[in-house]
Amino acid sequence: MNRRYQYFLLCLICLGAFSCGDQWEEHNEATQDLNNNLVQMIRADADLSTFASLLEQSGLDAQLASGSYTVWAPNNAALENLPESITGDKAALKAFVGNHIGYQQRLSHQAEDTLMRVKMLNDKVNVLRQNSITSVDQTANFDYADRLSKNGVLYKIDRFLEVKKNVWEIVKERSDNPVSQLITGMTITDSLTNETYNYFEYDVTDLANEDSTYTFFLLNDEAYGTFKMAMEPYFKDTLPETETLSMPLSLGLAKDLVFTTAYYDNVPDTILSVDSVKVAFHADQVVEKINASNGVVYLMNGYDYKLSDKIPEIKIEGEYYDGLSDGSGPVNIRARTWASNNRDLLVINSGIAGYSVRYEVPQAHSTKYDIYWRAVNDDYIPRTNEQRIAVDSVQNELFSLMFVVPNTYEEVYIGQHEVQNYGDLRLLLQSYPTTSNDWNSLVLDYIRLVPVFE
Repeated sequence: MNRRYQYFLLCLICLGAFSCGDQWEEHNEATQDLNNNLVQMIRADADLSTFASLLEQSGLDAQLASGSYTVWAPNNAALENLPESITGDKAALKAFVGNHIGYQQRLSHQAEDTLMRVKMLNDKVNVLRQNSITSVDQTANFDYADRLSKNGVLYKIDRFLEVKKNVWEIVKERSDNPVSQLITGMTITDSLTNETYNYFEYDVTDLANEDSTYTFFLLNDEAYGTFKMAMEPYFKDTLPETETLSMPLSLGLAKDLVFTTAYYDNVPDTILSVDSVKVAFHADQVVEKINASNGVVYLMNGYDYKLSDKIPEIKIEGEYYDGLSDGSGPVNIRARTWASNNRDLLVINSGIAGYSVRYEVPQAHSTKYDIYWRAVNDDYIPRTNEQRIAVDSVQNELFSLMFVVPNTYEEVYIGQHEVQNYGDLRLLLQSYPTTSNDWNSLVLDYIRLVPVFE
């Protein structure tokens, strides 16, 4: 081993030892009482006597005596004016104490560079920083930190952390609000199990989930009425009119009132809903702001959104078909670099007159659509062939046969169709009605449906 290599190796060893030494120094600097558990350590600090008493009253002292936890215990001065609503209610007291106890051992240096989300015993999530801990909009600083016990870490903090309700609890509380009535009324009963559940929770999001964060809009009567009236034409159905909204309309209204980021402050002027709709945020439309444990609720007197996001265009890729007129057939999915999804559909040599390929289009809104296709004859046959689009059935002759001119790559306008009721729309791509394989070919890159806003 040459001298230069030996020197390099020695430097690496020293560097590693120095790094490990830093970590052990941070660990050893923490005050330790490894003979006592967290409950015993709390009781040993006279300035934590009030919290120790609350801990015992809540019944969490037994749980805290074993397992691995971190406690952020408010000092006695911080707990002098604790509300009767907490001390006089067993469940509220347990939730309050649990809001100061986190699972696992957390040391302050772990949050030096990046804040740390900490799951608490009451299922809430608080945020640890190097010198403080925050519960929603309340921040407590450390009187001391990182005191190690036999089963965890103890901090003393200068204020208590009140428990906030989650977004779902706030929505339910505002039962006189039309959006609250909409969301809580979105229930359905399973015919097999006879169980009733809220389909907003399953189809949109669970606003009670403490591990996620949300912004939610509660609209006042006028704003909700305007929004509902604007959406109703796009969600028509065949059911008789009742005061109960259909499931599609209910979901159509509700899913763009929730956003998967908690915008407590500095809200952008445009935010994206869980359904990818751009919604404008105007501070002057905010009537009330309510901070929740997992987000924030805004009571709004207006609601502005991008209609082209709300009622979007629909694109059907040719290769993703749902059925064929003969059940199988000579269908080719071709790799083409110019195609929108790098593939297109080609049906050739079927020997069937009027051969058709079926496409089921889900969630088509009840409105007029301009229909376009891109169908490229890149010399698969050396002539112009003909094909057409049919709606619902090949017997529907709304659209006539159209030429597919060789080596033409532009979109072609097919025509306009009005969807009468919200739901599934069936489109069929049909070949020329002849058994001659020279003339009955089909080709499709995609079909595009563009809503017409009048």
